[in-house]
Amino acid sequence: MRREVEGRILRILANIGVIALIMLALSFLNINIQSILRLIPHEGFTFITAITVMITVILFFIALRIILDLIRLVDIASNTLLKRIPGFNPEKSPSIIRALKEISIVFLAAIALSIATPLITSIPRIGGWINIALTITVFIFSLILLYDAGKTLYAAFESSIQTLIDRITLKDNTETRQ
Repeated sequence: MRREVEGRILRILANIGVIALIMLALSFLNINIQSILRLIPHEGFTFITAITVMITVILFFIALRIILDLIRLVDIASNTLLKRIPGFNPEKSPSIIRALKEISIVFLAAIALSIATPLITSIPRIGGWINIALTITVFIFSLILLYDAGKTLYAAFESSIQTLIDRITLKDNTETRQ
């Protein structure tokens, strides 16, 4: 397991480095996010536009590889953490990991929305409306995910909390008898 974790961490760092190098190269080529938004200019599909589209697709797949490696690392870390919780039922481990992933998705959605907001609002005439619709959609999606994650975590840790309360009250009862 240690080699798998080391390998995934190295791949994540390497992929982040590749993304940084590509972004650095794009800054020298004067290809920015605004040009990516205008993929097909009015005068036709140019060579620079084709390169921009290809680089965007490559960046997307590298980011996807980073996300998949991070998901596997979260699984490993969650399993290790859950083994150390006293009174925890190991049968509930997959549901807790799913709840933690849902919470992570909410944070990633908030970060993605905050990054995308300036780009979306820069679209003429409809950017503001698209931004409002996207913000409301992400908010509702986040509420649903957080409700499900909270319900799952409460159900999973309810027995652990009861065990802890029983231990505390048992200790109190033995101390008062002496």
